[in-house]
Amino acid sequence: MKNYQLFFLLSVIILSQFSSCKNSDGVAPSSGYSALKINPLAIIAPKSTTLKITVLGVSNTGVATDDLTKTAKCTTSNPIATIDSNGNLGNSYTGTAIQKLVLTCTYDNLTKSADVTIVPAVLTSLVFTKNSLLMGPNQSQNIQVYGNFIDSNNYVFALEMTNYITWSSNNSTVSQALVDVVSSGSAGTANITASFGAISNFTTVTVNPATVTPTANPKGVGLLGSYYDFGIANPSAVPWTSSTIGDPFEKLFGQRIDSQVYFNWSTGTNNLGQVAYFGIRWTGRIYIPTTGTYNFFTNTDDGVRLWIDDVGGTPAIDNWTLHAITENTTANLNLTGGQFYNIKMDYFENAGYSAAELRWQGPGISKQLIPQIYLFPN
Repeated sequence: MKNYQLFFLLSVIILSQFSSCKNSDGVAPSSGYSALKINPLAIIAPKSTTLKITVLGVSNTGVATDDLTKTAKCTTSNPIATIDSNGNLGNSYTGTAIQKLVLTCTYDNLTKSADVTIVPAVLTSLVFTKNSLLMGPNQSQNIQVYGNFIDSNNYVFALEMTNYITWSSNNSTVSQALVDVVSSGSAGTANITASFGAISNFTTVTVNPATVTPTANPKGVGLLGSYYDFGIANPSAVPWTSSTIGDPFEKLFGQRIDSQVYFNWSTGTNNLGQVAYFGIRWTGRIYIPTTGTYNFFTNTDDGVRLWIDDVGGTPAIDNWTLHAITENTTANLNLTGGQFYNIKMDYFENAGYSAAELRWQGPGISKQLIPQIYLFPN
């Protein structure tokens, strides 16, 4: 009798443990999450392309911890776009008008939706985040590849395409690349080429036995542009007057990496199809090539604020008013070459003419639009 009771007790324990493992299946049950998060939240997709999204489980502490992309069920509101179990969001659109749809993902009893904007854009070039890599033998460096696209208004934006690139090397014994890692072998020089369809670009890799720490030249891809609608909460409150300027960042409409801030939309719509009332916040880092005195210039209609370095402090430019196209200038800023500085530019458009441009001037640099290579989205 005692042996039977012991056997029964052991069986219950084993079955309960098996059941627990079976239910978890390597991922915490939804009771461990308070919400889902889709990254990116507002998706900008060029027509006839495939992009990568992720679905994350948000813990009860508010932290997005676990990748649930493979186990979540995702659907789109329009069949021109489809998504597979690996988070590859593709579309078959070939038209010339901007398309809006909704991506919805569920995991157990949790649901999250994200807006998707399909834009008629064309891939023109590939950009590396690093150039002229230097390594010792048997070392490696991470690298990302972005695609530069021209939208229907002839403005350039960048999207990360690292996971969709085909790599090749003209000397694989010296260096080769796989996904987002460039590795080195024996001493020498090699060209690493990234290709997507007919578009390709290459960077050099030099392997020197004397090199202890891998290095490379940073190359920017642009600033993160977060596009917002305003007037959503109270549509009758727009257009604003000089005494009723409100929050232009009410509802996120879309995010993309703008290669430069150089927009002049005249009286038409912006590059995401927004009309009359919108706010844009450009954020990231700027690389300073040479130590010296710099000035930054904004040219906007309407309001603008610009921060360099201290993005939580006093703006270097603050003209948060309704105005015709106006140039504003920072005071002299002493910046150190070879350093990255945080940068943020806030802008709103309150109907009528619309423009937003950002220029700089510094040691050996005449007044000009800030080149893409010096702007980083994070």
